[in-house]
Amino acid sequence: MSVSAPSTSAPPPAAPPSTTTSKRRPKFSTQEIQSQLQQLHLFSSLSSSSTENIEQLGPILLNIHRSRQQDAYLKQLQLFVQQKEEEIEAVCTRNYQDFVGSVSALLRVRQGTVSLKHRVVELNEEVQKSGGHVADKKKALLDARRVGQNIDEAIDTLQACLRVLDMDSRVTGLIENQKYFSALRQLEDLQTTHLKPVLHYPFASLMLSSIPSSRTAIRESVTKSLKAWMYEARNASRAVGKGALDAMEARGRRWAARKRKESSVGLTKINGPIELGVSERHEFNVLDNEQVKIDFQPLYQCIHIYDTLDAREELQASYQADRRAQAFLLLSQTASLTPFSLSALSALLEEIVGFFLIESHVLKTTNSFRSEQDVEDLWDGMCERVVRIVDEGLAGCEDPDAFLGTKFKVLTFVQTLEGYGYSINQLTALLLTLFERYSELLQRKFSGDFEQIVLDDDHQSMVVNDAEEFEKVVSVSWLPSTGEWSALELQIPGFPLALPFSQTYPLCCIDIRSFTEQYYQFSEGFAEHHRDIDDVLRKALDNLLIRQVSENIQRRLQMINNLSQLSQIVVNVLFFQTACADLETLLVTLRATQRGGTIHLESLASFQQTLQLTQNRIISNISQKIDSFFEEAQYYWQQTTTPTNRDEPSPYLMDLTDFLSTVMMSVLIQLPEFSKDYVYRGALAHCAAVLMSYLVDRDPQRVSDHALAYLANDVRWLVNHVSSVGDERLADVFAELQQLLALLTTAPNMLDYLNPEQRQTHFSRVQQRHLEAALLKLVSFYNTTSGSHVSPRRRHNAEELLRIISR
Repeated sequence: MSVSAPSTSAPPPAAPPSTTTSKRRPKFSTQEIQSQLQQLHLFSSLSSSSTENIEQLGPILLNIHRSRQQDAYLKQLQLFVQQKEEEIEAVCTRNYQDFVGSVSALLRVRQGTVSLKHRVVELNEEVQKSGGHVADKKKALLDARRVGQNIDEAIDTLQACLRVLDMDSRVTGLIENQKYFSALRQLEDLQTTHLKPVLHYPFASLMLSSIPSSRTAIRESVTKSLKAWMYEARNASRAVGKGALDAMEARGRRWAARKRKESSVGLTKINGPIELGVSERHEFNVLDNEQVKIDFQPLYQCIHIYDTLDAREELQASYQADRRAQAFLLLSQTASLTPFSLSALSALLEEIVGFFLIESHVLKTTNSFRSEQDVEDLWDGMCERVVRIVDEGLAGCEDPDAFLGTKFKVLTFVQTLEGYGYSINQLTALLLTLFERYSELLQRKFSGDFEQIVLDDDHQSMVVNDAEEFEKVVSVSWLPSTGEWSALELQIPGFPLALPFSQTYPLCCIDIRSFTEQYYQFSEGFAEHHRDIDDVLRKALDNLLIRQVSENIQRRLQMINNLSQLSQIVVNVLFFQTACADLETLLVTLRATQRGGTIHLESLASFQQTLQLTQNRIISNISQKIDSFFEEAQYYWQQTTTPTNRDEPSPYLMDLTDFLSTVMMSVLIQLPEFSKDYVYRGALAHCAAVLMSYLVDRDPQRVSDHALAYLANDVRWLVNHVSSVGDERLADVFAELQQLLALLTTAPNMLDYLNPEQRQTHFSRVQQRHLEAALLKLVSFYNTTSGSHVSPRRRHNAEELLRIISR
């Protein structure tokens, strides 16, 4: 198969070159032209776009035109085409049979295709005939589907309406069953979700408009339930309060028993950390127990509903007003406790405790629904009213038991509510006021008892007839643990037994014990004020013992002259001193704080003063009798002769010593030795003072040496007598008198007194004023006619000594 070469038109002749700008045209060799044709063929075989082939042909044509080699290019092009045709013939020659077979196959396929085309046309005509029936059926089907869709929509609408109606019915049922929150949720869903699709129906609009009234009905229902609950809570308040107070009393008893067993917890108090830890094992739910059960569900439900309705503040205000009204109603029922009654006080406190325990529970469980400030204001007002009621009820009351019972009730009330976090400052002040009034009342009561006991005392030893009576007396009296007055020593003589003290002492001991016991019974529970309580008790005991016992005894001393009664008073006072010492120990043991240390009663010093006064009173009475003996004394102060029987004392002096011995051995025999020594020393001191008065008082005005010698003999005998029958130290009361008489009578030279060493050794007790008075009387005698026989030296020494010490 030959391929003709494409015809190409000759390019237009090029314009003649300018003679002035003629340039040399490029010339292409045969090889270059063939190369360009090969390149053009290569690009045409690789590219499928004719536009690209033209673009490749453009430069070649441009080069042909510029080089004026059209003929050369055409020649080469013909040769290139011829070459390619030869290549095609060669290829066709090698694959001719295959090509012929392919053409035959194509012809057969073409014949089959024509037959198939005719069959398709026939089938198409048949389909067109049957398609009319199908279209009719399809139209009927579409109509049926449209009706079914309308039915489905109607069903969906009916179901939506039924759901709405069912929810409305369910809301009504929930309200009737008091499931108000669920009813509100259903109403919310109804309003926001289920009613919207059916709002174009009249019944849905009516239901939507009735939802607010349904919510109002729910609110009214829960409010009604809350009011009923508040009424029930008000009626149950007293039972709640009674249960709480009883539980606190049980806690108090358990803790008191534990403190008695374990001294380490003596400082702790009810509601303290230690006590609370111990009491956890005995927890008692005052709001839910066998006696009373308060269900707070209506309150919680009402709060929840009002929160859902966004009306919490309205409920808070209403609840606050109702509870305040209930509190005022509670107090108005017991405006006063006149006449005072512990049962009425108990009922009032039980109501208050129940009321505020409910308030405390509401505060803790309702998440700030109840205002703490409002509850505190109610509590403060209630405390003020309780304080006023108690003060008015006990005004003028003189019954200690009433104060004790009131204290116990108020203390339990305070401890109970303190455990729930309420402030107890006002009530603590009330307890302290009650304590002070109770202390004053006890002091008044026991003051009269003590005073009457002292006034009724006959100052005679108490006699017990048997061991039983003795044990009763010993059990209430404080006795020395050792010595002759101890319990063991007292009962040795057997019964009937005369005790050393009179009945005043055991009676006073009984009252002291009773006073202390009643005092501490009242002070129990004052953990924060123990130090003050201990001090008040000490002062109260001191006041009773000093004013009603010690000072009454002192006042009675002036009316008693009987030495045996005075000695009995001394013994009683000594026992009271023992009681004071034992009381100090007892108070340290019983003291509320258990803080250690000592307690000092000032009454001990008062009884010491009373003892001193009583002993001095005995000495005074003895001294009066001694004075009567001295009135019988006969001294001849200006005698000039040596007395006969120089070793014998004056008769009156022997009678005086016999009297003293009799008094000390019989009348004052029950006095202890130290007291006897004191009285004996006082009596002897009075004797020494009377004897000294002869030398230093105005009368006698003159005294002779012989009179001094006689007086010195009496003094010497008296000293020897005292030393022989008693303690030699008692003779010390005559020391000055002895030294003075020795200086004036037996000293070799009176002027030895001027020698400091001699004076310190022999005359240290001599007072210069006494020596001066005695020398004056002696010199006065020397200047009389009766004294003219005195030696000049002695006269000179006396006058010289008098002159020197009188400077």
